[in-house]
Amino acid sequence: MADTITKPLEFKIGETVVEPTLGICNIKGARRMTVDGIEEIFYIFEAGNANVMVPRSQLPKRGIRKPMTKDEVKRVFTMLKQPVSPVRGDARTQYLNYREILKSGSPLKIAKLLRDLYTLDQADELKGKEKEIMDLAKKFLVDEITYVRQIPKTRAEDEVVDSLRQMYKRKVTKEKEKAGTKKAAE
Repeated sequence: MADTITKPLEFKIGETVVEPTLGICNIKGARRMTVDGIEEIFYIFEAGNANVMVPRSQLPKRGIRKPMTKDEVKRVFTMLKQPVSPVRGDARTQYLNYREILKSGSPLKIAKLLRDLYTLDQADELKGKEKEIMDLAKKFLVDEITYVRQIPKTRAEDEVVDSLRQMYKRKVTKEKEKAGTKKAAE
């Protein structure tokens, strides 16, 4: 089997990208630099008031990508509305898993995470730093949806929260129906 070489991602100056730890960024420039004897191109990302330099070779590893399309935003909202019953595991392992999901920058994975944490929050089962993770996940999605749909941030946040409320309402209704069916069978 032949080795495959992945070509580094190429972005243009002025293009908008998503960097998982920073969110929506503009590519302000690129600079060729030598670090530890290795010459490489560094992209300069502008996020708010911060400029961050990222070596081109690290773009795939860091999960840097183009913003979602409008269809992908629709899929995120569909995901947010699907009822779930999150399964609890070891708190430390779960926390580390949550951090990895956030670092992935994957909108669908982050939507699933937000949906799970919202469900736990409604049942008063959030533990430790999970509320913080939930807020970060929501902010990440809201910021990108705001950018993609060109709507006010408050509207995007309202739509995300409304989708989560719909999901939880469906979950509770399903559980009540199941309990009713079970009682009727007894």
